[in-house]
Amino acid sequence: MGHRKRIVFLFIILCGIFFVHAWTVSFRNTPGTDVLRYDPTESVPLLLLGGFRGIAVDFLWARAIARYEEKKYYELLTINNLIAKLQPNFPAVWIFQSWNIAYNIANDWDAPQNKWKWIYTGLNFAKKGAIKNPDNGDLFFELGYMYLHLFDQRFFKYASYYREQLKKDAGEDNYESSLYWLRKSLLHAPKLHNILAIERTVCHALWYAALSAEKEGNFDRALRYTESATKEWETYRASHPEDASAQVSEFISMLEKKRESLQLHRFPKEDAWE
Repeated sequence: MGHRKRIVFLFIILCGIFFVHAWTVSFRNTPGTDVLRYDPTESVPLLLLGGFRGIAVDFLWARAIARYEEKKYYELLTINNLIAKLQPNFPAVWIFQSWNIAYNIANDWDAPQNKWKWIYTGLNFAKKGAIKNPDNGDLFFELGYMYLHLFDQRFFKYASYYREQLKKDAGEDNYESSLYWLRKSLLHAPKLHNILAIERTVCHALWYAALSAEKEGNFDRALRYTESATKEWETYRASHPEDASAQVSEFISMLEKKRESLQLHRFPKEDAWE
């Protein structure tokens, strides 16, 4: 009887995957993928309640690994969504899959447009996980860090392009989004990440935002970010005087110099002869 039930269960799984095939095809033809939209697979978990769920997850994880190795990314995305629907309150699922999409899969493409499509999909997947887990500080941190790291020109050749595309596709500023999720993480007691490290990341995010604004010629915004970063570091130093590893004083000194430089752009000194 147990063997028969397992056969029936596998049949249901395969039918579910077949059922979402049309959605997978539509993904291929969509220039910007938004996994926050409703799709027909939302009802699939209803077929898999009870003791079969653990077997279903194992089956789908094995299938996901195989599809990733085969570079069948569109089918992998469908499987990821099925896994997330079976384990919606298991943050590791959302974290692992979003990183895999935004980093590993995106890295396999050459054109910046294709890279961005997968980065954007990974970010949206993580955001959907955040919606499903509204009190998970660790998931919030990962999302905030992705919004910071994926747009860093030191590591990603097309980071400036990604930043502009995010504004066009979602109306978001990556630094503002990063700061939003990082600060939200601090409010929800993350278990896997050190609080001090997150606070320092907020400070660094403000600094990178200031540099980006200055590069883009927005000196007023750069000055505001610089002043905010200075306040954040001063608050950090007052709250954690025992932390000697962060070189806080050096950061504050650097920020003060930057603030003076930016103020000159706003209020240039008059020529000496005047």
